[in-house]
Amino acid sequence: MSRGGHETAYEIGYALLNKTKRAYFEDDFALFESAFMLPHEHITQHGWAVLKTEADLRELFERMKVQFRQLEVDDIVRPLVSAEFVTPFKILATAESHIFSGGTRVAEPFAVQSTLLRCGPEWRIATANYCVPLGTRGLPEALMPDAFPSERQVRSRRGQDDDQSV
Repeated sequence: MSRGGHETAYEIGYALLNKTKRAYFEDDFALFESAFMLPHEHITQHGWAVLKTEADLRELFERMKVQFRQLEVDDIVRPLVSAEFVTPFKILATAESHIFSGGTRVAEPFAVQSTLLRCGPEWRIATANYCVPLGTRGLPEALMPDAFPSERQVRSRRGQDDDQSV
């Protein structure tokens, strides 16, 4: 527990992990969104993206919910391997994700390395690096689509600009 009104890096990390887990199981996008800072740096073995908008974050949330339904996920266990204050406003944390259906593991455990930043009175996830093995069924694709909505808008605008320059 916290001492003297100060939370430990582990308490803060677990609070954010529990918030995102609850959001998935309760289908509560507002709760999910409250755990993240935008822009949010999002990394997988498939690539890197900056989630800039609520629509980007919602797409990630919806894609993961669909994948969890397909895998019939009923529990996510994410122990923190490490959580350390780098500054009073920044924590580097690593959790290990275990995903289960009916007590059976449906994916190999994978690490998630995150940077947590204090934004006013609240802590939020600023970056997340999902170390999901590429051979894992469905999760790599769910975590990293070909493009998030803000990326598609930029590509669309570029295409319009190219059309106008001809």
